[in-house]
Amino acid sequence: MFLSIGITLAQDSGSISSNVVVRPRSISVEFWTPERMKAPKEPVVVLPTKNINTGRSMSILTGPQLTVPGQSPDVDSPLSRVLNTLGRQVATTGRVFWSCNNVLSCCSGSVIPSTSGDLIVTAGHCVYDTTNLNWLTNCNWIFVPGYSQEAAPYGRWPAKQVTVMSSWTTSNPNPNYDVAFVTLSLVNGKHISQLTGSQSLGFNQPRSKLTYAFGYPVNLANGEILQYCSGIPNASRYTVNNYVGQGLSNCLMEGGCSGGPWLQQFNETVGIGIIYSLNSFLDSLKIMHDRFIDGVHYNITCRDF
Repeated sequence: MFLSIGITLAQDSGSISSNVVVRPRSISVEFWTPERMKAPKEPVVVLPTKNINTGRSMSILTGPQLTVPGQSPDVDSPLSRVLNTLGRQVATTGRVFWSCNNVLSCCSGSVIPSTSGDLIVTAGHCVYDTTNLNWLTNCNWIFVPGYSQEAAPYGRWPAKQVTVMSSWTTSNPNPNYDVAFVTLSLVNGKHISQLTGSQSLGFNQPRSKLTYAFGYPVNLANGEILQYCSGIPNASRYTVNNYVGQGLSNCLMEGGCSGGPWLQQFNETVGIGIIYSLNSFLDSLKIMHDRFIDGVHYNITCRDF
């Protein structure tokens, strides 16, 4: 089962940590050749069963339910056309790549609505290393929307700035805040959403609803093809550090899909839905856990809506 992180509008604004990427953007883009993009693998972190109890914990959502509508791509862009039957979801979801200390790594992420047109969401552990306490976005970090078998149909987008909750940037991070918002640099004078569009972003969405989880897991097709699983998640039994996320059973995705979106009200025909959570971690029972995007994160993202 994979666990996710969700979005709620909370009373506590929390403190944030940001990093402005100073590495030349061209270096990060040029580093990621098709051969290197095909090579990365991310280890799966399996949590011990002793940390799973029999009680269920469901967070209390505070604040109103809110949805920020997604954006359509520019109709005059030759790259904004739908690539296959999954529609916009194929374009808005992509792979994240970085390389620290000669280790090639990968995650997933997705384009979300913003005033700038440059914003994506991914997992906190895809931008910040809580073991070595350093920003991964300084390590040739790029986002490749619509990635498929070494192809980058919408280009390779370097990070400009990243923001996470300060409670994630410690040696004992709070698993409830494994979420990051990354502002991307322009590519050829374009904003990423001009080419890909964006999914809607939901705060305080209802739980235990039909969910589609997307990502690029390295255990399936070596992470070269966008994968998904669907089902109705349950409240997680994993409660270490007061984790209050959900778990999605019968999902085959493993490492590499971290940061990929969880969508409700997903229309398979046009590939449009509401992102309300994201892939966070697997427990020892292979249950995917999420990170529910909450109002603390709304206070970060609302500056760019």
